Amino acid sequence: MTNAPAQAPIPPQRVMSQFLFGKQLTASLSALARLGVADHMSDTAISTEELAGKVGAHAPSLYRVMRMLASVGVFTEEPRGKFALTPLGETLKTDVPGSMRAMAMMLGDEWSMNAYTRMADCIRTGIDGVTMAYGKPIFDLLAERPEQCETFQLAMSGGSAIAAQSILSSYDFSGIERLADLGGGHGLLLASVLQKYPAMQGVLFDLPEVVAGVPADRLAACGGRLRVEAGSFFERVPQGCDAYMMKHIIHDWSDEHCRNILKLIRAELPPHGRLLVCELVMPEAPGPAPAKMLDIEMLVMTVGGKERTPAEFAELFASAGLKLGRIVTTPTPISVVEALPA
Repeated sequence: MTNAPAQAPIPPQRVMSQFLFGKQLTASLSALARLGVADHMSDTAISTEELAGKVGAHAPSLYRVMRMLASVGVFTEEPRGKFALTPLGETLKTDVPGSMRAMAMMLGDEWSMNAYTRMADCIRTGIDGVTMAYGKPIFDLLAERPEQCETFQLAMSGGSAIAAQSILSSYDFSGIERLADLGGGHGLLLASVLQKYPAMQGVLFDLPEVVAGVPADRLAACGGRLRVEAGSFFERVPQGCDAYMMKHIIHDWSDEHCRNILKLIRAELPPHGRLLVCELVMPEAPGPAPAKMLDIEMLVMTVGGKERTPAEFAELFASAGLKLGRIVTTPTPISVVEALPA
């Protein structure tokens, strides 16, 4: 028996090149999502010429992009310029569970890409890239751009679809009579909770321009138990609730902003109440973690937002009259961080 030859180490320049060329992946996936390419595909191969005719694209350019994405598993490439969807590529379809089409579109939107051109200045100054690029923070900017705001909300709903089932399978909502979802967008997560717990009432709370887009069928599916309320969680929160939930809200804001939100919640929270913060938790240990990647998005996109460690959550809660109860992990990177009245 002969030993297999030792595999030569990958040169660091090649590894760095792969990192640096990651922008090609983001831009290409976003462009194909915007064109709706995956909606015209299945696991049966189709030619780029036919696809180009369906989506209004230049066939040779479309082929080059799809060839590259096939090399990383988004499509399978067959002879004569034909491609089929893989399970990975399926996530770019519009009407599939956990669709990431809107997320791909959002990450390629002009405001998102432009903010990253200011990243060196973000590191120098601590000011977010959106404010430096446009003179205003992200949510003020999106309020002026209805179409891009809608894409953002659809992207958040897509993320909620992925997170909802893992949260529901991991966290027990029993005992909650009235649950308010603050910054709940189009209500997918809250509606999912209400459908599993038929005795529960829910309040979806978000800005007027956001809740205006809540699908009517989502409300109907909850049998009148889901009420929509417009407002800002910096000014007030719904009254009469024994639990409050926020998914990917706390990480958007600085400690000072979060403290203001949490104090409003604490003022309404009954002694037996609870606050559920559904977010990625930053691990203390070194090594790869999704929270470390998302934390950079917060650095560039938000005013002081960040992913927090368990200790940082505990300190933040304590500053608003709350205490860290427990952290419930789920099959996905998101966790349910439970806060209780102190």
